Amino acid sequence: MLQVKEAPVKSFWPALCALGASAVAAYAVVFWILQMQGLQTPTSLVPVVFTDAAIKASNTANNGSHVAVALGAPKPSTKDAANLAPTANQWSLLGVVAGVSGKGSALIGVNGQAPKAFLPGQTVAPGWVLHSLGHRLARLAPSMQDSPTVTLELPK
Repeated sequence: MLQVKEAPVKSFWPALCALGASAVAAYAVVFWILQMQGLQTPTSLVPVVFTDAAIKASNTANNGSHVAVALGAPKPSTKDAANLAPTANQWSLLGVVAGVSGKGSALIGVNGQAPKAFLPGQTVAPGWVLHSLGHRLARLAPSMQDSPTVTLELPK
């Protein structure tokens, strides 16, 4: 005679609890790995921008040009001094978008004001015009007919 035995009914709760516990453990592992990686990155990924006045003040206070030369910076040339001499304005070149033809725009800040985009031929400051653009540089002149007397270049 054939006997049929019924299997005991298994509950799904132990499997569900094991799944939940493993999910919590995985979350904790990922959380701590991300926390440890965060300790290795710098506190601020935003670049610090110094104004020209702050750089000049630090250079005159501790003779920073000699320090920069000692650390490998190129020596200041007379060409750079000639570029700074005829102007009373302080320009900061923040970006250049120029094609091979020289057409494009330059992002220039004048005398600590917010930077603006200028096209060649536009007046940058009273008495100064954006003459031409090049790869990573902008040339300024008193007028479009004059030759450029000031060259602003982006750092490499």
